[in-house]
Amino acid sequence: MSIVIIALLVIATVSGLGGWWYSSKQTLETPVRIMLFVGYFWLLAFAQFLLIALSYFGWQRLAN
Repeated sequence: MSIVIIALLVIATVSGLGGWWYSSKQTLETPVRIMLFVGYFWLLAFAQFLLIALSYFGWQRLAN
């Protein structure tokens, strides 16, 4: 498999586990917990994409 596909799967796994962990701590109704899971999932996914992009940008700047 390509390194990009592996990275996307890792990001999805970490975001899924993190979203489940954050939303399971709440004592709310099921539809609200599902919406919280989706929100936390995308928040964590975009945060990881941002960290990867910034580290790649920094790596490119240091390499030149």
